[in-house]
Amino acid sequence: MSTLELIWDTQTTYQLWSWNNNTVHYTAQLVRRIKNEVYTFRIGARGMEPTDIIAIKVARGKENVEDLEREMGFYENQLKGLQGTVVPKCYGFYTTKVQGTPLGCLLLEYCSGPHAVDRERVAHYNMRAAYALHAAGVLHGDLLDGRHFVPMGRETRIVDFAVAVPHQCVNGLGRRLEGHGRHRPCGCQELALLESAYGRR
Repeated sequence: MSTLELIWDTQTTYQLWSWNNNTVHYTAQLVRRIKNEVYTFRIGARGMEPTDIIAIKVARGKENVEDLEREMGFYENQLKGLQGTVVPKCYGFYTTKVQGTPLGCLLLEYCSGPHAVDRERVAHYNMRAAYALHAAGVLHGDLLDGRHFVPMGRETRIVDFAVAVPHQCVNGLGRRLEGHGRHRPCGCQELALLESAYGRR
């Protein structure tokens, strides 16, 4: 069992637990809100000054916590081999109850950094990440507006798997990833639409 002491402000601290992690005990202190229920926190081993920055996705209420746990399932399974390259590294899923209401937290690598300024190169990074995601058996379901592609230097991370579904892609993505130049549009709708938006890579 692992524990997480979540320091929200000077008056509010939550104690959460995870049964999927080893015996690491963390303390995390709120830095700022990124969007909706996603925040940055400083985190460190319990008893040490929190110094590392991570992102924490928070869910309140039984149904929302179950949805977040479902998202954690992708990180534990299909996305396990892509963590830290195509998707954020996942540090665990923690839960508790606050005045009888379930509270869940998904701890993730904080993804933010300079990206290539060349639009062609950004499109290339995004498509490579999308191909890898589909090769791993995941249809994201919300990639078309580009907001779930996050720059990380010479890489792109795909974030937020709230509406993702397991997926067996209709094309041989291994051949597409290794290929060079243009390819005919993929028969998979999500990739075909992305290819229209970013160009075929």
